[in-house]
Amino acid sequence: MNQPESPLLYVGTYQAGYPRNRLMIEAFRRAGFKVLELNVAVWDTASTGGKRGGWFGWSRARLAVNFLAAYPRLIRGVARNLRAASALVIGYPGQVDMLVLAPLAKLWRKPVVFNPLVTLTDTVIEDRELANASSVTGRCVKLVDRLALKLADLVIVDTAENGDYIVRHFDMPAERIVVVPVGADADLFDPGHYPERSLTVDRPLRVLFYGKYIPLHGVETILRAAKILQDANAPVVLDLVGSGQTYAEMRHLANSLSLTNVRFLDPVPFAELPERLASADVVLGIFGKTMKAGRVVPNKVFQAMAMGSAIVTRRSNPIEAVLRDHESALLVEPGSAEELAAAILELRDERLRLRLGNAARQAYVDHAAPEIMAERAGRAMRELLCQTRERARLLGFGSAR
Repeated sequence: MNQPESPLLYVGTYQAGYPRNRLMIEAFRRAGFKVLELNVAVWDTASTGGKRGGWFGWSRARLAVNFLAAYPRLIRGVARNLRAASALVIGYPGQVDMLVLAPLAKLWRKPVVFNPLVTLTDTVIEDRELANASSVTGRCVKLVDRLALKLADLVIVDTAENGDYIVRHFDMPAERIVVVPVGADADLFDPGHYPERSLTVDRPLRVLFYGKYIPLHGVETILRAAKILQDANAPVVLDLVGSGQTYAEMRHLANSLSLTNVRFLDPVPFAELPERLASADVVLGIFGKTMKAGRVVPNKVFQAMAMGSAIVTRRSNPIEAVLRDHESALLVEPGSAEELAAAILELRDERLRLRLGNAARQAYVDHAAPEIMAERAGRAMRELLCQTRERARLLGFGSAR
């Protein structure tokens, strides 16, 4: 089945511009599926900008108002389009969407696919420690996750480790899990759009970090590594681009360490990231010691791989499934400022940077290119639709469409 007659209905309050949603929609289309999007923006318009904190970087009051305004529109849209659809797909972040919209699909006997990327439990309780697991908030968060996952006929995760986490913590049948890497936008993150890096420029080594200031990213480790480099008089400049939960704390730490080799820069538009990557000598991944950090390969690592950057990131099973230490990246122990500083110093070798970058680009092609994502997503969706039609036939419902 190359092109089902009925489209997939990709719906929710999901962040339309977030890479996981855009790339999954592209993967389904590459796999031969029509995709009809029905999105009412909630999360982007509730942003606080990150530096002033907030709940996940969003205003709870604005989120509540946005949700109340969004769901009547979404319910009407789903009701109009669901009967003619093959399946309902809920985008990231979508736990609340699952509770509201998935039951509509169940009424029409349509399969539900959930693309959560992460669980609320993992993010709120275990990684960012915004709520205690035994508190009322913590129990509610876990309940929302459990109910949302139970409503899904198929759950798309980014790594096998995150799939195992869902199976263990939420009693999810393993056969309902499919792994599709987060990947990177191949058209945007294309090194061919930028001139080749010079190997003979006499200037400080330019090291780039970009992302949210959250425990998973381990910004404290980066700052302490910067201190080691500064004390060694190493010609290195570190640019930290972003904002988030621990931004103020990290600025205070940098001041207390009297760092002069670190520049804190505001977030940049997504479309400008490839140019930042192309102009950097070294790109940093994540260094956090949380359990979540050990189960992911984040967007920025795949983006740096696609750009052929020289990458330093923490070692973990998911990372080592796509990158090899001293072959396609330099891998360090989580939370080790000493190893990170040593890796950055090692990457003053320009030939090593070029070799690692070329190998990282090839690793992206082998493990996370659009064709890889399309094959995995397409195969899982076709199997789900076949199973749905067979169940409908056996139960005497006729076509599931």
